Amino acid sequence: MLKPAFVTQISNVSSDPPAWLDQKELQQLIKEEFPTFQHIESFRCRSEQNGQRVQIQIKLAGNSARTINYLVKSKDLAKLVTLKFPQDNNFQRELHMYEVVLPALEKLYKDVDKNIAFTPSCYRRVPTARHQLSNCLFLDDLQAKGFRSANQPQGLDQSAMEVSLSKLAAYHAATARYLQLNPAQFNELVPSKEPAQELQELKSWLQRKFHESLRSNDLKHYEDKVKSYQKYIAGYMETPDLKRSFNVILNGACWPNNLLGQFDAFGQLKDVIFHDFAGASYGPAIRDLLQLILTASAAKTEQFDACLRYYTDELTENLKLLKFKGKLPSLTDFQLDVINYGHWAFEIVTEILPIVLADYECDDTDELFKYAKYSAEIRKLLPWLENRGYFEVE
Repeated sequence: MLKPAFVTQISNVSSDPPAWLDQKELQQLIKEEFPTFQHIESFRCRSEQNGQRVQIQIKLAGNSARTINYLVKSKDLAKLVTLKFPQDNNFQRELHMYEVVLPALEKLYKDVDKNIAFTPSCYRRVPTARHQLSNCLFLDDLQAKGFRSANQPQGLDQSAMEVSLSKLAAYHAATARYLQLNPAQFNELVPSKEPAQELQELKSWLQRKFHESLRSNDLKHYEDKVKSYQKYIAGYMETPDLKRSFNVILNGACWPNNLLGQFDAFGQLKDVIFHDFAGASYGPAIRDLLQLILTASAAKTEQFDACLRYYTDELTENLKLLKFKGKLPSLTDFQLDVINYGHWAFEIVTEILPIVLADYECDDTDELFKYAKYSAEIRKLLPWLENRGYFEVE
């Protein structure tokens, strides 16, 4: 495959509306929010990992002006962005999550007197006979309201991790209860049986570059073990045994680049929300949890068990609050999942983590695995993975 480009290398600012943006739909949306809307005076658009941030100056009746901000996602935009985390993206499923599932999850908490937001607000579009809904999704641009990426150069400290784990547990609990109340939704969330060829090629490229980097990271003695395990994972097509796991609607992109944080005056993280659900699907909750702990935490190995316990306690509390019916998952259940799904842990630290860390020091994808921050992380993580028995292939 061709060498992948990363969004930090191709991101740009434009003063012209992109070709994929339906301007009639945009103006209809503006009119619904501002009935006295006259016309658009200026337009500014910036590429982001999860869509396009759009800032628009509009003129209203009476010669008054307003500035409005959106985060816009589109099926056509997804085809143009060349940076990809190795995940199975599905725009229609993300559209369904924002317009149907996520509002229902937040209502579950409102019904028990708890206000909680999982995502930016979605601007609902009203179709007309002449103008049907397009493939665009308009979200509230929270970065324009002071939110910022929760991704930090040194990772999240334990306090910030607890905030993030608490929100993930609340989300997972709500999805579990939602599916009990709406079993027909299972059909909307079935993951792809086979990864797309492009995704398979990206994963293969990342695994090859990781193996090539072992010597430069003083991990030459892992070459044979890693190669054997990579071969095992590449041929691992077994469907997860959903009967032995606690299953939820996975966020599917549970790393810090997908977390928008709200910080207090002292720089402490108060709350986080997710702004990417293109990889949402039904599956074991441990997948999201492994993604979060192994990419966001500053102390990934040292605090792993503490994070697992904190998440379990928060999940249990929320499941009880939402009157979940059935067996509540225990810490032991999740510890067993960590063992059973060790291949996910390996893929996360070799395919996701280097891209997360690339935000701060990588401008050449050929060197993605050799930069100082990732080198320091993987020298701790590989022995940790080995001690958990992940490289023992039958």
